[in-house]
Amino acid sequence: MLNFFQKFIGLDISDYSIEILSLTGSKENPEILAMSRKILNPGIIEEGKILNKESFKMVLEDLISNPQFGKIKTKKIIFSLPESKSFVHIFEPPKGLKKNELPDFIKSQVCQIFPFSLEEIYFDYQMRENFILLAAIPKEIVNEYLEIFKICRLQPIILENESMAWSRVFGEKEKTILIADMGAKTTNLVLFEEGELKLSFSMEIAGNKFTRVISDKLNIPFKRAEDIKRRVGLNPELEGGKIFFILQKEVLEIIEEIRKIENYFRQKTGEEIEKIILIGGSALLPYLLDYLSENLEKKVLVGDPFQKINVGILKETLKIEPIFYSTAVGLALRGLEKNPENAGINLIKEVKL
Repeated sequence: MLNFFQKFIGLDISDYSIEILSLTGSKENPEILAMSRKILNPGIIEEGKILNKESFKMVLEDLISNPQFGKIKTKKIIFSLPESKSFVHIFEPPKGLKKNELPDFIKSQVCQIFPFSLEEIYFDYQMRENFILLAAIPKEIVNEYLEIFKICRLQPIILENESMAWSRVFGEKEKTILIADMGAKTTNLVLFEEGELKLSFSMEIAGNKFTRVISDKLNIPFKRAEDIKRRVGLNPELEGGKIFFILQKEVLEIIEEIRKIENYFRQKTGEEIEKIILIGGSALLPYLLDYLSENLEKKVLVGDPFQKINVGILKETLKIEPIFYSTAVGLALRGLEKNPENAGINLIKEVKL
């Protein structure tokens, strides 16, 4: 019998949308209790920064009070902000470093690694078997969200990188996997080896740029270009092949970055990328999966964050596109851990509200 007490809300925030999702049960047998998604109007969040606090507050309150599926019965949240706004660095500690010397060593490294002072960032680290995973994010971005959460009477318990949430959903212990998160503004390429984060890279080639290039090349309005993009994608047989040739140039830049990541990883470990998982709204572009598979000569698939989750009483959730909830699912899964606060990077663990 499942315990239907909600412990946390997984809250995924980007410039384009907000997704919330709450789970019950165990991490071995999770079940959806509530979920919802809202597209943000332009000008509310840009480059991760809140530009219109009142509008953001209203959207957030509506999502919590009136979710599309189920009911939200907790105020505790595990949230993430755009991957492109956080920093991740993976490195080996010096030989002979003692455990009690690690915190001071990390602090000494932070300012050398990231372009901020200690006072300007929230940071956290984890000591893995033979390397240190260090993550950071600017306080000026995070504090705006903490302020709104307080007004909405929400309790932010954990802030982690999107990539770490993805590892719970798509990571496989025995494989080397590249996750390509293709959103509206950025494509994030994240490499996992046996479930461990190894590399994260962001580039500003994604859905909006695809649309803008079509609009500019064909001299048509952005809205019409967006409609054509979603209908045609990389299908060379439609629209006389014009859209295919326009988008091909942009997608080839993403392919080139994936090849660079694989070459670097191969030189360092001798291992190959075994599988590529596409997530994010732009991953649904027609014929994109086929084009990537052919050019990269890899197994490429569109991720399904619900594949290991019981939809339970919310059968209606089968009608929505699950790919948009990839990060929210990963965040909510952390909430099912025995000790969520210490189950990974937590960039606000010392923040007291």
